Amino acid sequence: MGAAPNPGSVASVYTSSTDFAVPPPGATLDFWPARKLLLLRGGLELSTWNTAPGGGTAKSVDEVYTEATLPGLGAAPTYLHSQLTVALDSRPSPGYARRGSFFGVTYNDFHDRGGKFGFNRLDYEATQHVPIFKETWVLSLRARAELAAGADDQTVPYFMMPALGGGSSLRGFTSWRFRDLNSLLLQAEWRVIGSRAIDMALFYDAGRVAPRRQDLTSAPLKSDYGVGFRLHGRVATPLRIEIAHGNEGFSLVFSSKAPF
Repeated sequence: MGAAPNPGSVASVYTSSTDFAVPPPGATLDFWPARKLLLLRGGLELSTWNTAPGGGTAKSVDEVYTEATLPGLGAAPTYLHSQLTVALDSRPSPGYARRGSFFGVTYNDFHDRGGKFGFNRLDYEATQHVPIFKETWVLSLRARAELAAGADDQTVPYFMMPALGGGSSLRGFTSWRFRDLNSLLLQAEWRVIGSRAIDMALFYDAGRVAPRRQDLTSAPLKSDYGVGFRLHGRVATPLRIEIAHGNEGFSLVFSSKAPF
């Protein structure tokens, strides 16, 4: 997770960058064969990616790395992204849940029209909400792994690598703080249901990125902890405010969706 130029391990420790995509045309379809529990999801979208010099006080990646040491630096690939998910989902709603579980596997294929930066990614996710005392308390647990690999000797560009950091993963770090070919994320929350519209939660996040899958658990994970407040309805979380602390300081999170 260091900042030294290494094409196999990219983590923006002392560097910053800006990457963005043109809003992609696409569609996602959910299919419930038995009307409950088993979920099949398919999606297709077309996107074009570009990068620009980073802002802020840290050096931009193009000032520290070169095309030889940072995969995809200066690239502008156009992807046809197809995905397929198979999952068991017993949550009342993915936008807000006090009970139920989600266990799913998603296969993503990113086909680069230029034939240089195509890759595939496997996502594994498990979420469990355990209600306590008639849902006045909830223990919520989540594990997620994202595993990427180049297709047909192609390269995964750094800005498309699995990333950790920000309001939906390692909340005590800046967005997309750590990047590499593989990522592991573990999260736990103790949620207190204050009213029909407001929850409070104590949370802990831990995660790591690595160039090889077997290295994800070979070293201590980055971690953070914090407290959050959520304004919610029966099926959605329109406002989430959290403060998290990691070994790089405090972070404030504002979001319009549930953490998981």
